[in-house]
Amino acid sequence: MRKFTKSAAVILAAFGLAFTFSSSAQAASNPVSVCGSGYYIQSSKEMGWVINTGDPQAIVYLLYNASTGYNCVVTVVTGEQVSNPVGAGLRAEGGSWVKDTGNYNSYAGPVRLRAAGKCVQYWGMTRWWTGSGVPQTSEYTSSLGWCG
Repeated sequence: MRKFTKSAAVILAAFGLAFTFSSSAQAASNPVSVCGSGYYIQSSKEMGWVINTGDPQAIVYLLYNASTGYNCVVTVVTGEQVSNPVGAGLRAEGGSWVKDTGNYNSYAGPVRLRAAGKCVQYWGMTRWWTGSGVPQTSEYTSSLGWCG
């Protein structure tokens, strides 16, 4: 019985760790939780694709918080999470780009910018592979919009 109890404890601990990792990955895949409370999604764009599922490799999101006047951009990896180049960026009309790029598993960003009275533009980037294993980079740059 002691052997069974020890084995059961090891198995339950392993499942507990699996559930912990799963829930943190799910939290990271939610752009609102990455940007913070009070933000809502204004726009998004799918980029790249996962060959075996046809799903996007990543989605770049533009969010806004009306109470603070801040915009937020995050690029969430929805496909293969293998520490790929991923990027998120934001700029206010007449200003310079603020970007976060790196080899990330879950997301790039958040990039926050207050742009009261100005239009904003957002950017995202991800890497994905073709069926023959050739890496491809997908980028998206929005037009200026979401003026406030």
